[in-house]
Amino acid sequence: MSPHFTVNINQFNTGDRKAFDGVYRYYSRALQHFAFSYVHDWGVAEEIASDSMLKLWRNRERITTALQIKAFLYIATRNACIDNIRSSSKLPTAKLSEDIKDLFKEEPEVYNRILYIELLQQIEDVVEKLPSSQQAVFRKSVIEGKTTHEIVSETGMTESSVFVQKSKALTTLRRLLKNSFLFLLWVS
Repeated sequence: MSPHFTVNINQFNTGDRKAFDGVYRYYSRALQHFAFSYVHDWGVAEEIASDSMLKLWRNRERITTALQIKAFLYIATRNACIDNIRSSSKLPTAKLSEDIKDLFKEEPEVYNRILYIELLQQIEDVVEKLPSSQQAVFRKSVIEGKTTHEIVSETGMTESSVFVQKSKALTTLRRLLKNSFLFLLWVS
């Protein structure tokens, strides 16, 4: 997620497709990761994120600020995750408030999850700019948690090549994300 995202609320409210597409591109993957942190199923997480976007589209006229877009999407996604968990396990769970400030007061862990997901999105945006060999090694080692031996087996690279590609990827990440507060928290 780019820290400089803006949306023209008037265009968004009147149903401008470009304004909505910008919101969709900005939040879609982050919402999928957020939903996955609850439901642990990528297919369900993608569906929940898409449903949250559809709910936002249907309620766009009520939105007055970019912060309300973010709050609406995360609250709708969290509520859908709760509904999904409830329907699969029959556990009673309360709905969250509609205000993001109340959400953070009620459940501070949600705020931490959102920050973590936003960090993952920033990292993913930079990883997409890496050369393909660095991308593959970084994703397998850091994101998928695979060992060097597993990466060697899957890619046919040597152990030293895996180490070099991972080192180059991390160096590039540090350089490109050095001004990101979230990244600084992650590496400290």
